[in-house]
This record gives sequence, C-alpha cells and structure tokens, in this order.
Amino acid sequence: MPKLPACQYDDLLMAIYELREKMVTDRQRPRYHFVPPEGRWNDLNGMIYWNGRYHVGYLQKIRNGPNERDFSSQQHISSRDLLHWKYHTASLREPLPGMKGDYFNSGGIIHGADVPTIITNMPRRGICVYQCFDDELDHWVPLPENPVIPLDSETSKTTSLFPESVIFDPSGWREGDTYYALIGNKNFRPGYEGDSTSLFASKNLREWEYIGPFYKSERRWTEEVEDCACSDFFPFGDKHMLLMHTHKPYAKCQYYIGRYEDRKFIPERNGQLSRLSAMVFGPESLLDDRGRRIFLATIRDARDWEETGWTNIFTLPWQFSPGPDNGLKIDPAEELTRLRYGGVGVDDFRARAGDELTIDELASNCMEAKMTLIQEGATVFGIKLLCSPDGREETTVIYNSRAREFIVDFDKSSTDTTLRYPQNIRRQIIPYDSGGNPLCLDIFVDRSVIEIFVNSDVVLVQRVYPLLRDSTLMKVFAQDGALRVINIELWEMDASNPW
Repeated sequence: MPKLPACQYDDLLMAIYELREKMVTDRQRPRYHFVPPEGRWNDLNGMIYWNGRYHVGYLQKIRNGPNERDFSSQQHISSRDLLHWKYHTASLREPLPGMKGDYFNSGGIIHGADVPTIITNMPRRGICVYQCFDDELDHWVPLPENPVIPLDSETSKTTSLFPESVIFDPSGWREGDTYYALIGNKNFRPGYEGDSTSLFASKNLREWEYIGPFYKSERRWTEEVEDCACSDFFPFGDKHMLLMHTHKPYAKCQYYIGRYEDRKFIPERNGQLSRLSAMVFGPESLLDDRGRRIFLATIRDARDWEETGWTNIFTLPWQFSPGPDNGLKIDPAEELTRLRYGGVGVDDFRARAGDELTIDELASNCMEAKMTLIQEGATVFGIKLLCSPDGREETTVIYNSRAREFIVDFDKSSTDTTLRYPQNIRRQIIPYDSGGNPLCLDIFVDRSVIEIFVNSDVVLVQRVYPLLRDSTLMKVFAQDGALRVINIELWEMDASNPW
C-alpha cells in the first residue's frame, strides 16, 4: 500500500473505525459462526490440518467496476480449536493485469503430498499449482511452469489439449508416486451428461495426463443440469466419498458414497447436505490428527451486503463419520462445547394435541439447546425458534412423520421486507424418515443463523433475521396427538468472533 498523506490516512482510519462500529452494533451478525471481518467473499479453499492448526482459505471479493472481473484474493486463516481464528498473509499472490490485481477461483489441497500443495483454477490462465515450505504456511510458491494446464484463451474454460474436460474447480490427492486431480464440473464425453468431473494424473505436478471421466451420474439422483464443482474426494470407512457443490437448479452441497476402483468412482448412494433456501454452498473438508473428517461450507446471506458492510458466514464445523450400511453420520465438532456457559436444565413434559408451549428457560438468540421429541400419537409436531411474544416473528420447524419430511417455515422469521431468498421461497423441505424413532435435536442458534442436528442423520440450516429485540422465545407444539419432550438442556454460547 503506498504511503498516504496524514490527512488521507486519518480519513482511512476513520472509515475503518466507522465500518467496524457498524458491524459491532449489527444484531444480525453471528457471534460464534466464523464471519470474515468485512466485505464480500465466497468459496472455502485449501483446507488442511498442519502442525497442530486447522488452515482454511476463502476468496475475498472486491469489484473492479462495470464489465470487469472481480478482484479475488485467497485469504488465509488458521485455528487450533476450530473456534478462534487468526489471519495469515493472503495465501496465493500472482498478480495479473487489472485494476486491483490477482484473481483466483476455487481450488483445494492435494491430500497426501509431501509438502502442502494447492491446485487451483486461475481464470484467464488455467490450472496452477502452489507449494509451501514454511511451518506457518505463510508463503506459497507458484510452480515456474504455471499454468500447468493452460486455457486456449483468456475468455475460455476449455483447452484443445483435453477437449472433454472443463478447466475449473480442481482438487487432488496422491496415491503412491502419482498425483491425481479432479478438474472441471462437467465432462463432455457422450453418456456422461449431468454432474461429472475429469480425472488427471501426474508424476511431478507439472505434466498432466488426462485419464477420462471420473464417474457417471444417474438421473434417479440428480438432474442433467447439475454439475460437480468444488469437488473433494477422500476415503470414507471402507468406501470413498465425493463431496461437491452444485450450481443448478440452485446452489447446494451434495455427496456420493461408493467404490473407487481402477481410477474410476462408482457411486452407490447420493445424499443432499442442503436444499433450496438453505443457501449452503462451497463445501470443503480435511482430515485432522485425530482421524476426524471435519467439514465446513459457506452459508449465503439474504441481506444486502452493501448496506451491512459484510456478507456470508461459515457453517459450524461438522464431523463426518461412516454410519451403518456405509451411510453418513453428521455431528457438531466437540470443540463447540468449549463455548458453552450458564447451563440450564428443564424438566421433561408432555404436549397434548393442539398445544403450543413456551419454554421460558430456553429463551435466547445465541445458544445451544438439546432435547428429545418422542411421538405419543402426534404425527405433525415440532419447535418454534426466535419467537416474539406477540407472534409477529417466529421460525417454525415442523416434522411430519406421515410425509417423512421436515419443513422449516421462515415466512414469519423477520419483519424485514427487504430480504432476498432464492426464488423468494420462504420454506425449506428436507426429506427425512425417522422410522418412528425419537428425534434427538442439537439446536444451535446464533442470531441470524440456525443449525439443527437431527439424530446425527441430517442438519437443518437456515438464515433468519429477526428484528424485534424480544424475538428470543422457544416453543414446542403438537398438532394432532401427544408428544413427550425429554432431556432438555440449554447453554448460552460465548462469542468467538472479535466483532
């Protein structure tokens, strides 16, 4: 940054101070979901556990002006506990001509490399590789041969060298003496329509051989319009998992679990990690020193970031584990318990058909609560969160055991009429069959975001923006039969963000 005259420097400091004050006083800004300190960003990149720290990159966005590509710099944070994060120098620096400099798109760590290695897509150039040789992962060195897979032109996403592949969103790993990379969100080989990606191999990270389409999607699981972006492929129990972001028909996270044989992935099951209106996208994961698979993703905002000065947050850290029949179990990372304070227990109770009961002890807009719901005749029942006493604001979470689905109804979550949700839909439908078993809920509320872990099977994520200061109540309801509520606990949650 060039040296500024004293008066301009003071003006800059005042602008920074005023922006920070604006965010500190923003009652919608989460306290323990990580939020970058300012501005607009998207896509987690380059997650790795290294020397006792969890490292995460994300793309900071700044406009370059009309008809110009955004400036996009890969920011770098790290933590020892997945809760409190410190900033490093920006991970990747390789300036290109433009008003504000470098531009990066999604990429990922090459798992199993001898030294930390990132493979990324740089629009206008192609696939680039960076390596780091210091313990703090502060200085990432580009390969002299970058781009190792060049684009045909600055405006294309393809190369005549590998015409079946889109050059986009790479990820990678090492097997023995060979590096592998998944590149692109589509493959153009006939028969591989829909979501797919392309497998490449290299002995030296510099020269890459195209192997072919990595997997074949099926229309029983996904639509042809869907794609495989932000890929992340790793062993999972005695199977493998392919985690991905999908752009259309709406932004979401999903995964496949299946077999990896002869450099091909054969999906055996598909799962959706988010639905329309959840606004969860750009997934990444890492394996830590305890063998845990830790997942993070981005949750988009429904507010205008130019008014608020910030946008988008991380999910809580989720832990993935193999379940019965090679399914996926999802739990909140245990580190989150360190933020708890002021624990409260509530006696078990029973709700009758038609009841809507307020649990006064569980009133909070920044908390974790646990409870178990047991059907005793009720087939439609649930909870309401962030309710105002007059009923003007509330978020309703309904479970319908006949329809085998959750509905998150956030039509009344906020009196703010400026919110912008995808397709302006104000309810989220999440298929889930409890099999008549109790619903064990682990509920996290953090001002404008709700995450509910259900039986370690599914996570309900929703952005909500209550404006009324007394929108803190929690209620339990049963529509058509009795419901027993047991094992009720609440903790306030301490802030992990500085503002």
